[in-house]
Amino acid sequence: MIIKDAPIVHIHSFPPIESNHSSILILGTMPGKASLQAQQYYAHPRNLFWKIISEIIGVDAENSYEARTSSIVAARIALWDVLKSCTRESSLDSDIDNDSIIFNDFASFFNNHSRIHRVCFNGGRQ
Repeated sequence: MIIKDAPIVHIHSFPPIESNHSSILILGTMPGKASLQAQQYYAHPRNLFWKIISEIIGVDAENSYEARTSSIVAARIALWDVLKSCTRESSLDSDIDNDSIIFNDFASFFNNHSRIHRVCFNGGRQ
């Protein structure tokens, strides 16, 4: 299905889910439309992030969002996005307008989270 004249929207990412004890940082690119609408990381029902991370840390993927985020914080995992804001037509990373990109402040983040020793990327630009 082709949607004509889809609106191009300037969007903003969420604050990180983290603690001072975080040792792993998982980075997405920018929340998709379902996540932005729900104000939750990885909210689209077909996104496998919560199912996979729940298997890794041993919690129920069907728990409430608050319980899932508390579980990853307890597992010393932080979540954030590479981009602070951008303009994008759809939920696809490949639709991000390069000229609109503003990156999150990673220098400050890493200065405040000195225990992080692994960074994983969950997303990608095509």
